[in-house]
Parts: sequence; structure tokens; C-alpha cells
Amino acid sequence: MVRILILSDIHSQNITLINILQFVEKLKDPPEFCLVAGDITNFGTTDELNKILRIITDSLSKVFFVLGNCDPYIIREELETNAIHLESNVQEIEFFKVVGFGTHKPKLNQKILNKLRKSNENVCLLTHAPPYNTQADMVSLNRHAGSIDLRKFIEKNSHIFLVVSGHIHDSPSITSLNNCAIVNPGPVTRGNFAIIEINQDFQVEGEIYNLHEMK
Repeated sequence: MVRILILSDIHSQNITLINILQFVEKLKDPPEFCLVAGDITNFGTTDELNKILRIITDSLSKVFFVLGNCDPYIIREELETNAIHLESNVQEIEFFKVVGFGTHKPKLNQKILNKLRKSNENVCLLTHAPPYNTQADMVSLNRHAGSIDLRKFIEKNSHIFLVVSGHIHDSPSITSLNNCAIVNPGPVTRGNFAIIEINQDFQVEGEIYNLHEMK
């Protein structure tokens, strides 16, 4: 069983972020891993991005992230943190692989996914935008604003068992698309975060929390 903290859309709200991390640290069984689904800054600088990522890595040693549309473009050499930039990159968490697709290089890399499928690897995608026409991408008037390409990508790749995303602030949810779990924790700016558990049968269970509702 793997427990993962999921954060998204921090938008440079460091105090709220710190309060969330302090709450998580006090849990009886705190998560070991953290996935951050972009918009870490609010059109901030590389230095600001590094600062926020260091806040997270001070609490959790294994942090993976992608960039959002409000983040500066950054290359791995500019990272001054132990957080791992997952853009078009593959990393292993226990018994599955995580692949990142952010916004600065948004093309979904079929070559990477084909290689993992041929090796019978189960995959979690860490993205900024959620897939189209799901509970994770609903905006006002019940309109859907997610990625059509991402949805098609999931439907073509049955070895993707989990997609973690953010971007759409109004649609925190843990749902599914076919046999793939879709998690949008909602924005840290509103006190939102999620904690999920993944067992070795690749079943995903979890809960979305709101820091303000706990007080």
C-alpha cells in the first residue's frame, strides 16, 4: 500500500501550503510521497518556484511535480531542490511508474507510454489539465474545460490506472474514466488537498480534504 499527498494550484500561497503540510505531518500514518500537479507559482520566478518546492521537500522527501500555465519554464539544471521535475520523465514509486505531462511541453509522449505498455508497466500520469468530460474538469454552467487529447490518450492506453491533475479549481473530485482513477484535489489556494492510497492491485482510494473545514 502506498499513501500519496496530492497538491495542485498553490499559486504562491505559501502560508496555506505550510498549514496543509503541518496537518499532514501530524497524521498517524502520513504519506511518504507527494505529487504536485502544477501552478505552483502565480506567474512567479524560477527562484520563487524553487522556494515553494523546498517548502514541500522539507516535509516530504519524495516529491514529484509538473509545471502549470502559471509557472515559469524551468529546466532541470535550474532546480535547487530535491523535488523531481517529471515533464516527459519517468520515475518509479514502489510498484508502478509515474510519467509527467505539464503545460510547457504539453504533447503527450506516446513513445514513453508504448515502451511502458510493452514492458507491462502500470502507469500514473501526473498532468496539469484534467481529461475532458469528467467530474474533474467542470467549470461554471456545467461546462467541461479539460483536455480532449488527454482523454483520448487515457482511452487508448489501458495500462494507465491513475491520472492526477489540477487546473480546474471548481472540480475537486476522485472519480474514474473507464478503469482509470481521476483525481483533482482542488486548489491549495482554497485549502484543498487529497490523500490517496494505492494497493498492489492498482486500486485507488482516497479523500479530498479542505483545511478550512477542519477548524
